[in-house]
Amino acid sequence: MIGAKQLATEVEKAILSAPSSSTPVLRAIRKKISRNIISWDRQIIIEAALALITRNQIHRFIPYELVQNHPAATEGISWSEVEQLGEGMASWSEVDSFGCFVSGPAWAAECISDARIKGWAKSADRWHRRAALVSTLALNGRPIARDSTRRTLEICRMLISDRDEMVVKAMSWTLRRLGTVDPEASRSFVNQHKEQLASLIVREVSRKLETGRKDGRLSHRPRARRRPTAEPAKETQGRSKR
Repeated sequence: MIGAKQLATEVEKAILSAPSSSTPVLRAIRKKISRNIISWDRQIIIEAALALITRNQIHRFIPYELVQNHPAATEGISWSEVEQLGEGMASWSEVDSFGCFVSGPAWAAECISDARIKGWAKSADRWHRRAALVSTLALNGRPIARDSTRRTLEICRMLISDRDEMVVKAMSWTLRRLGTVDPEASRSFVNQHKEQLASLIVREVSRKLETGRKDGRLSHRPRARRRPTAEPAKETQGRSKR
C-alpha cells in the first residue's frame, strides 16, 4: 500500500494521460482505481482526495468520486473532512460534484447535521448557498432520507428570495427532485410562494410536475431508464448512500 501523496500522483497521471477528457472515459479510469483501493485505509483516500484538490490539475469530480465510492471513507466522514473537501469551490460543476458525491450523502447518512447545511444557506458565498441546495438532492434519492421533505423545504425557505443565478437554478433542481418523491409538497411550496420565488423556478418546477420535463414538452417516445443526476454509479455492493 502506498501513501496518500503517491496515490494522488498516480491518479493524476492516469487521468491526465487519458485518451479523452470526456466524463465517461475519465469515470471508467476512476472506477478501475476505486476497485484497486477498496480495502485501503480511509485516511489515505481522504488525504489523497485533498491533495488532488489542492493541486487543481484534474476536475474535482474525480477525488469526490474516489471518496464517495470508498465505503470506509464515506461511512466515517466528519464535518471537518467535508468542509476541507469543499474548500475553494468556484464553479457550478465543482459545487454540484461536491453536493452530489460528498456533502449530500454525508448529510443523508446523518454524518453531518442540518445545522451545518443551514450555515451554508446563510453564507455570503454564492457557492456555499448553492451547495446547501444541491445537498438536498441526496435526501430525496435512493433510499429517501429521514424527514427528507421537511429538511429540503427548510433550506428552500432560507433561500426563497435569493436571486443569484446559481442559487435560483439550484432551487429549481431541488424542488424538481423533491417532486419525484413528494409531488404534493413540491407543488404546494411553489403555489404558496409564487410571489417570492424567481419566475424560472415556478415555471420549471410546474412544468416538471405537469409533464415530467422542465421544458414542458411531452415526449411520446419511450425513454431509456437513467440513473438520477444526483445518484452516481456505485461499484461497491451493499452501499446505501449516494
